[in-house]
Amino acid sequence: MRKLSGSQLLLTGGSGFVGRYLVESVIRFNELSGMAPCILTIPSRQPDLLMSRYRRQVDAHEIVVVAGSEVLTSSLQGRHWDYVIHGAAPTDPARISMDPGRAYRESVGMTASVVDIARASDPGRVLFISSGAVYGDQPADLAALPETYQGAPDISTPRSAYGEAKRSSELLVRLSGLDYRIARVFSLVGPYQDLGSSFAVPDLIRQADGNGRLRTTGGGARRSYCYATDLAVFLINLLLSETPYDVFNVGCREGTASIDEVADLLASIFGGLEVERSAHGDPARNYVPDLGRMYEVYAPRVGLREALARTCQSLYARGLIQRQPLSRDQ
Repeated sequence: MRKLSGSQLLLTGGSGFVGRYLVESVIRFNELSGMAPCILTIPSRQPDLLMSRYRRQVDAHEIVVVAGSEVLTSSLQGRHWDYVIHGAAPTDPARISMDPGRAYRESVGMTASVVDIARASDPGRVLFISSGAVYGDQPADLAALPETYQGAPDISTPRSAYGEAKRSSELLVRLSGLDYRIARVFSLVGPYQDLGSSFAVPDLIRQADGNGRLRTTGGGARRSYCYATDLAVFLINLLLSETPYDVFNVGCREGTASIDEVADLLASIFGGLEVERSAHGDPARNYVPDLGRMYEVYAPRVGLREALARTCQSLYARGLIQRQPLSRDQ
């Protein structure tokens, strides 16, 4: 991270789940390195939230919050950026499903804007945070999706808006002529997840907190859950290091589990809650990446049980859930 010293870093999506870990990683570097700080610029639709959250860094001019949509030209064009990370996009499936066309246009439009800004600046590297959704549904006979897999989202259904937007955005980045890396993120776990989202882990934590029991549907499908700090370390490696590939899947081998297994772990973490498994509902498909490329660069250090325990302990300590998880020695 010494390469960040004295640099100008543009980060979109800084108020989101992934972005927040990157912001706090840069803050920690600035605090501990004893070197010239990295100046982090974050365009956001929630400027008041960011300025309140990072008041000390804003006052020290180490974080610059730009009010407005991530699709910006006038306020960011013409400035020099040493590095660019583009992570802004609609992500919650339930919210995307309300207007998938708008979500698609917004996601691709943001990427086009960021590419234009980056090309005018000629940064050292652009990191695009993509998704495993670019592959479409994982075939039942394929154990893990490699980066070379040629599948794609089914564009006959609106639910593919998110994955197809990421595919289109990847193409824009590839055609930009910039030095880039693409991280195809699969499933995540971490304390900053939005408990109001429709993803599986927040939903199960809500159930544990509110109902004292958990219920799964289609729980046999497997996912690869990467803990957020491991994700941040890997993304920083992609931004700042020389790597043998330009596209990487992101996940955790030790974090690969079915929804039922995640529910069982959470039930144990909260002291032995009941888990009800339902055979009803649409059958879910596996969502598991091949991680050979990632593990050449960085091997995640936090397994799934530890990731879930840290997440629940943090949520409880911050008053976001009322049910207390067991301590680590219980």
